[in-house]
Amino acid sequence: MQLCRTAYLSDLPSLRKVAVIGEGDGRFLLDILKQTQCPKVHYIDSSQVMLELAQSRIRQQLPEALSRVHFYLCDLANDDMPDDQYDLIATNFFLDVFNEPTLKATVSKIARSCSKNAIWLYADFQVSGGKLKQLRALAWLKTMYLFFKLAARIQAPTLIDPASLLETHGFQLINQTEFARGLMRAEFRKRV
Repeated sequence: MQLCRTAYLSDLPSLRKVAVIGEGDGRFLLDILKQTQCPKVHYIDSSQVMLELAQSRIRQQLPEALSRVHFYLCDLANDDMPDDQYDLIATNFFLDVFNEPTLKATVSKIARSCSKNAIWLYADFQVSGGKLKQLRALAWLKTMYLFFKLAARIQAPTLIDPASLLETHGFQLINQTEFARGLMRAEFRKRV
């Protein structure tokens, strides 16, 4: 999963403000801080536990970067983005937790907070390929959704591909890479 999350970090231009949304324990946050010199990185997550884990990870492994990070406890299903004019959005394994109406509203909210030429890094699960790959993906997804519905009370009953929503907001696909024999994909999208 980490390879999928970080697939396009080396392709990023110079950045002024980044939003890392639903990132979890801070592994991707650590990598983006190491690979960019972006002066403003906003970590946005709805879990206090994950926020504290991310803070702890940065404090222990890259304390000199703490001044560049602002941590926001924020549930984007209900709350607004904490700021605007982001030139990079990263939603790794985040958009798959929402039902369709909430996904549409959340993507719209995030897109409104972006600058004119913003980049959107997206990584998540997918169902693709031939019948055997699709069956494998559906079995994994069914198991994961059942577990996370019980453990984390996620909204989504199934995976919804957000590609058309991202395109509606001007984020065109620039590059895409598959991982885990097609079970996951990373996308580099840019608003044009």
